[in-house]
Amino acid sequence: MFDVLPEPVQALLDALARAGREAVLVGGCVRDRARGAPIHDWDVATSATAAELLALFPRAVPIGLRFGTVMVPTAAGPVDVTQYRAATLEGDLARRDFTLNAIAFDPVSRRAIDPHGGLADLAAHRLRAVGSAEERLAEDPLRALRAARIAAELALEIDPALEAALPGSARTLLGVATERVCSELLRLLAAPVPLPGLALLRRSGLEAVLVPQAREDALRVIAALPPDVTLRLAAWLRGTAAASVLARWRVPRARRLEVETLLALHPVDASAGAGDTGARRLRKRAGGEAQLERLLALREAECAAGSAPEPETVRQSLAALRERLARTQAQAVARDELALSGAEVMACLGVGPGPHVGAALRHLLERVLEDPAENTPERLRERLRSWSAAQHGAR
Repeated sequence: MFDVLPEPVQALLDALARAGREAVLVGGCVRDRARGAPIHDWDVATSATAAELLALFPRAVPIGLRFGTVMVPTAAGPVDVTQYRAATLEGDLARRDFTLNAIAFDPVSRRAIDPHGGLADLAAHRLRAVGSAEERLAEDPLRALRAARIAAELALEIDPALEAALPGSARTLLGVATERVCSELLRLLAAPVPLPGLALLRRSGLEAVLVPQAREDALRVIAALPPDVTLRLAAWLRGTAAASVLARWRVPRARRLEVETLLALHPVDASAGAGDTGARRLRKRAGGEAQLERLLALREAECAAGSAPEPETVRQSLAALRERLARTQAQAVARDELALSGAEVMACLGVGPGPHVGAALRHLLERVLEDPAENTPERLRERLRSWSAAQHGAR
């Protein structure tokens, strides 16, 4: 399975062997190697205790002493090393969540240790619990949410026995640390195709705990969206007490504010107002071009999902709004790049601040948009004097 290990990982395993302790690779790195996927994290299970690990590796950081886990920094990246969850490796593997995570690799014999058929399940694209699904989920209710996330990430079919056990976790999931729940939710939404996992949450009743009163169309809308976690989260939370859900699961503040802004301005065709003035106000309220694009994408996804009333009318409205936004964005850029500042306009006209200055800048902007060659201080001053004279003549 592993012909050659990264030298720092091999050195760590050798150090444990010299100390008279068993040590194997386990979990995601073995699973991903078996799948032919890139390995991002290294995990080691060992018969050594956490105290022995800290003594053996002076740079180790205790990241979960309750579970006997330390992180050993290496040139190949951090390696998580955990004491066996039972007296033996076999007992440890029997306590793991899913069979595809209960495969170990022995660096001495260079063979896989797979007592629960994880390799066969990987080949069959199947997600199955180790032993009794009810017992594994009872040990850690977060495993129910993890099942949905892994099924989505790896495009796996869930074993019927595991799916049947998921509803039993609904009543205990609220007792799981919120940070752990948030991490799984965001990883699920980041999956290339999150729909199988989200559909599993809905069928099992877990969605009702995680996102109470989620709209019936939520999954269809998410399916029509680009791969953007913030946008997918906003689509999921439409029509719910979104602020409460985001706060309960302690979604990071920056993402929470983005989602709340999206929902406050949704549907964007109703929030834009009329004319270019409405487009400018929308841009300011949205807080940036990325948020504007998300607002448009969310409404377009509703059209694609059949959720928007009169979708063809909405699509036409969105196309017109895109034109207004593009025009006002060009104007905003041009204004920032005018060869004369507001202070220079006031000096040229001999006036102080006021609406007259804004009108003058708009006039210059229109000239520059028509002919960029006009955007020099000399030409703009000429245009400004002519405009001012015409204004006084009109009075």
